[in-house]
Amino acid sequence: MEMETCPKCGAHFPASEAWAYRSALVSVVAPGWQDLDTRVRCPGCGHIFPAAAIRYLGFLSPTAMKVLVRSIMVAIILAVIYGLFLDAALR
Repeated sequence: MEMETCPKCGAHFPASEAWAYRSALVSVVAPGWQDLDTRVRCPGCGHIFPAAAIRYLGFLSPTAMKVLVRSIMVAIILAVIYGLFLDAALR
């Protein structure tokens, strides 16, 4: 289990037990938002901060997930450019 470290007080705690949910108004307006929320609340001081120990797909850190999504987007854009312009020009 991944441990979080509070940037304010330095306490260590399990990330899975300290989710900081947004207000009830947000859950009414956008119910799926809470599933995407990656903030945690320190049990010692109550400070809310973005979780660093979150793992997407079981093994990707938030930074790695951003790199993966950006790489996929660039690959799609390059494929579209190739399909629209370069493939027709090479024929």
